[in-house]
Amino acid sequence: MSRLPTSAFAVGTSPSLRRSRRLRVLGVILATLIAVLLVFAFVTASQVFTNLRNIKLLASNDMEWSLAQIELETRDFAGALEAARLAPDPDLDRLRLRFDIFYSRISTMASAPAYLRLTVVPEFDAALARVNSFANAAVPIIDSPDSALLDSLPLLSVQSAHLRADARAMSLSGIALYAAENDKARQRITTTLYRLATIALLLIAAVVGLLVNLLFANRSARQTGAALSQAYRRISTILTTSMDGVLVVDGTGAVLEFNKASEAIFGYRYEDIRGKNIQELIAPPDLRDSHYRAMERILTGQDRHAAGKGRVRMDAKRSDGSIFPIEIAIEMAEDNDERILIGFLHDISDRVAAEKELLETRDRALAGERAKAEFLAVMSHEIRTPLNGILGNLSLLNDTALSPIQTRYLRNMEISGRVLMRHVDTVLDITRFEAGKLDVNIARTDLSSLLQELVDSQLSAANRHGTTLNWRWEGPARAWVRTDRAALEQVLLNLVGNAIKFTDDGTITIEAEALSETINGLPVMELRVSDTGIGISEDRLPKVFDDFVTNDPTLGRVPGGTGLGLGIARRIVTALGGEIGVESTPAQGSTFWVRLPMEEGRQPPATKPSGPAPEITHLHMLVVEDNDINRELAQELLQREGHWVTLATDGEEGVRLAGEKPYDMILMDIAMPVMDGLQATKEIRGSSGPNRDTPIVAVSANILPEDRDRFLAAGMTAFLAKPISRPSLQKMLQDTFAGPAASNTSPATRAGLPRDTYKRLQSRFLEEGDALVAALTAPYRDFQNVAKRCHDLSGAAAIFGAHALHDVLAQADTAAKQGNHRLFEEQVAQIPPLWRATHTDLTAADAAE
Repeated sequence: MSRLPTSAFAVGTSPSLRRSRRLRVLGVILATLIAVLLVFAFVTASQVFTNLRNIKLLASNDMEWSLAQIELETRDFAGALEAARLAPDPDLDRLRLRFDIFYSRISTMASAPAYLRLTVVPEFDAALARVNSFANAAVPIIDSPDSALLDSLPLLSVQSAHLRADARAMSLSGIALYAAENDKARQRITTTLYRLATIALLLIAAVVGLLVNLLFANRSARQTGAALSQAYRRISTILTTSMDGVLVVDGTGAVLEFNKASEAIFGYRYEDIRGKNIQELIAPPDLRDSHYRAMERILTGQDRHAAGKGRVRMDAKRSDGSIFPIEIAIEMAEDNDERILIGFLHDISDRVAAEKELLETRDRALAGERAKAEFLAVMSHEIRTPLNGILGNLSLLNDTALSPIQTRYLRNMEISGRVLMRHVDTVLDITRFEAGKLDVNIARTDLSSLLQELVDSQLSAANRHGTTLNWRWEGPARAWVRTDRAALEQVLLNLVGNAIKFTDDGTITIEAEALSETINGLPVMELRVSDTGIGISEDRLPKVFDDFVTNDPTLGRVPGGTGLGLGIARRIVTALGGEIGVESTPAQGSTFWVRLPMEEGRQPPATKPSGPAPEITHLHMLVVEDNDINRELAQELLQREGHWVTLATDGEEGVRLAGEKPYDMILMDIAMPVMDGLQATKEIRGSSGPNRDTPIVAVSANILPEDRDRFLAAGMTAFLAKPISRPSLQKMLQDTFAGPAASNTSPATRAGLPRDTYKRLQSRFLEEGDALVAALTAPYRDFQNVAKRCHDLSGAAAIFGAHALHDVLAQADTAAKQGNHRLFEEQVAQIPPLWRATHTDLTAADAAE
């Protein structure tokens, strides 16, 4: 490897190499010092010449002569004035001539730029002002007729009495200033000459030092040459035995070096390819031109991202023509004033194959997840939509005159339909939990009341199996706790429901016990559901909380469920920070236990019972629904409640009708042809029509929380899940129009939302608004980040009634999309004060409630 540059492979330094490096550094310092001194010498010499030139200019200046002339011409004018005053026949022409000469000299002295520097002398400036004032005042007298001039000669004589003294003062003060300036100029020349001499001495010393350094450097260079030769031999040994391929090419791509690892990777022998073009040897034919261009850019310095920037992945070609992936790091070096490229590479075929297999596995898993999500979405809409029609029409049929047998058939159909609906909801719950969308709402809860209500609701089902169902406290009671009541109720319903299904003529007991242990610093409440049913075999206990697992039907019991109830219970308990487990003995029974952290709560003060909810009728409703059956069902339900109904078959028609006359409420389906419900809502909210602020209720089979949040963010007021039933419709109307007193189960707040939902959305709204203002006031504003936050916050502002803020956010969002930075900045400048006012209003409203 005779041509390999050792500078590219620094493996160590000897003392001679270090000494040589120090001498080179010292030489550079001395050379730099000499250059700096030369610059200073040049500058100083230039100052000498400049000062000499200034002295020459001062010497050639006619200022002294002009000052003397002022004094002389003042005297001549004063003499001519005195002679004219005393002569019996005065020569007025001579007087006017001497005044004109005097006046011209004074005017020049007062206005010419060359004399302005004399005005810094107070004596000169005052004398010049007096003389100039006299000259200007005498002009009309001198230019008057002879008779008038003769009469004015005594007055002029008196007024000119000070002229000679002032002219003398001007001359003396000007000459004194001139002499002082000459002295300063000579002093500057002297100082500059001394400085020039000092620089010359320093320059001589630096040159002598540089010569001495060159002598030592020459001797060190010989020692360095021997050290480099030894280092070169070591490097050659390292490269020969390296596991990574190393190749070196010149500026034309000709191979200079090719180590053993490179020979093994590419299948070429160094002796066979030395001097040949590397691109022709290892570049795939379809990439050869791009490789040539890349090498040219690197060598010319155009591509600074390739050389010295770590490994890059690319395809290469072996001697047998096969293409394989490599990783290569490229370095650039100098060899005899010629640029060369050094490549360090290794074959990554095995790693790429493993990565490809991993990606394929991931893609298959993601495809499965997408397929599951799509299936669940389709099932949600496609099953719940016809169920809406079935259950709704069954509800309407139940209000008609039926025979006892028809009533029984109708009840059986309703039961089957609701069981199917529960199965659909259960499967959708799985997706909600896996996506981490469980909203935990910790609030004050009466645990005793919850357990009693649970027993009351399941008592009839237990009685059908001949089973008694009861609950009790184990140990001291702690009725009031802080937990998510709805989530806990769902868990216990699953456990009690399973116990009822697998227990005949037995007993089911729910026990509540406050434990002495803690979880994350909070006291623990244990809830146990024990039954005397068929039990679970030991081998099935580890899988009982898995999805789609039911008890063994060979035990004589048909499960009658999806097998997802316990899986959902496990997910809820985990989300609440607790644990769930089971203990069971076949043929004797099972005990399912749940341990949850529950902070002790306070019992709320007693409140007076509210009166019955006011009846809401005679509303003008617009129903936008593409399904004929669901449209007819909604119309029938609303009309039976005493409302007037207008129907639209798609979102576009709904927008048109909403623009024609006002409605009290709009029921908006989500999935529709032509224009979906979300777009239709945005069109209505963004218009200036009569329904801009009308409550718009989303009617959809999609009931996942993220869907509800998406509907609300689009400007919708509330949500009504399919299938639509009379109770759910009545509750929605009460919450929207009657306010908190109208509902005994879920009080409503502003925008017609349930209080807990409103609080959750309001908290998120306040956080996002604060984040937007922080982004606006940051030292370095991120335009894209601010524009996105404006877009996200715009829909939520409309929900909370912040219409001024909504308008500004919407205009800022539009300006950002159009690239209008000026309009965007004008809009966002209005956001901070609007946000402070909105924040204050919301906080004050909460305090009032």
